[in-house]
Amino acid sequence: MKTTFKILLSGALFSMLLLNGCSKSDDPATPDTTEDTDSLKNSKYVFVYSGAASGVAGTYIITADDVSQGTVSSTNNGVETDAYSFIVQNNKVFAQAYTDQGPVTPFGMYADGKMGIAGRVVTTFRTGVYGTMNNDTWIGGGDPRRDGVGTLFRFDAVNLLVAGRSTTDMKAITQTGANAVWTGLFQVDNKIYMPYFKYFPPVSATAPFTQGRYGSLDSTWVAVFSYPELKYEKTISDDRTGYVGNWFSMQGLKQIENGDVYTWSTAPEINGIKSNKPSGIVRIKKGTEVFDKSYFFNMEEVAKVKIARGAYIANGKFLMALYAGVTTGDISGGRVKMAIVDVNNKTVNYIDGIPEHNQPTFKLNTYYEGDGKTIDYVFKDDSGQFYVYVINAETATAKKGLHLEGATDITSISKLKY
Repeated sequence: MKTTFKILLSGALFSMLLLNGCSKSDDPATPDTTEDTDSLKNSKYVFVYSGAASGVAGTYIITADDVSQGTVSSTNNGVETDAYSFIVQNNKVFAQAYTDQGPVTPFGMYADGKMGIAGRVVTTFRTGVYGTMNNDTWIGGGDPRRDGVGTLFRFDAVNLLVAGRSTTDMKAITQTGANAVWTGLFQVDNKIYMPYFKYFPPVSATAPFTQGRYGSLDSTWVAVFSYPELKYEKTISDDRTGYVGNWFSMQGLKQIENGDVYTWSTAPEINGIKSNKPSGIVRIKKGTEVFDKSYFFNMEEVAKVKIARGAYIANGKFLMALYAGVTTGDISGGRVKMAIVDVNNKTVNYIDGIPEHNQPTFKLNTYYEGDGKTIDYVFKDDSGQFYVYVINAETATAKKGLHLEGATDITSISKLKY
């Protein structure tokens, strides 16, 4: 399968063969990419799965009919990909390789429910942050850690092309000599909010990023960019907690139903340097573009622990991974317990039914079911197995569901119609 995929990418018949896909199915039909997804009556859960259950180690986009029970793997299921990042938009999964040219391959679902390639490959660049905008666009951002140049592109998810680009001097954002390094990209009304940290790169151009150093860990910064121009406008800052997110995390900020924006910070320890501020949640009231000084949810005061990761559910409730103790393991390690955090009532309810486990890398892999209360969360347990846990936010309970057999990593969960 891997050999076939690489031949497709490099062969002279690329454009003709690509539309036939690399699916394990021989069905010659192409995926249904209609923009009217309301007319599509069926759906399947879609996972990005790394493992060797099929006998060949690789990364696959696989499907499941149900997450509440059963077992799936890559055996006779799905399509292989060499990509690293996955963006769900316009009823497609856009798979982007983490390489200099950042090729993006759109995947969709055949009429019979099988995955297939849904259009041409589009060249972008190495992308470190990405997020969706409205129903037809997603935006990617480059890696500004080394040279301090922040490049954004606007991807048309309907016509499958790069529709716009911009560049920003990230040192001009911080005005401290440090590069602003964004940790996520989020739609707020019709603008783009990008949290960032301050970073001084290593002197040597070939030295690893770990030899650079962070700026202050004691403030929150969110850069505001215009849309569709992708131009930097201003920074919203606050000094009651630490910076938001971490590199490649795509988490840390969310606009909820009433238009208010919430950001949350681990207030981390990095390379032995501790933040002097508590881990907590702060708010930007709808339409204000300034942090609300009347609101601060101090997580260390309420729960006695720090926030590790978060994902929004509905009605002011978040699914959050909270560190299980005082040891946080820097910004990407440590043990966590899962909780329902209500930002309206400032409450924390630990979830009954999910065991303590190692913090997932970068972000929580979740899918919200759209019913106001149900969110599916997939993670690796202490036996090394990946399962989906179906969580009820109203009761703070969870049930162990689908087993992703043979997985070494799961980096995305979503749902597509067909």
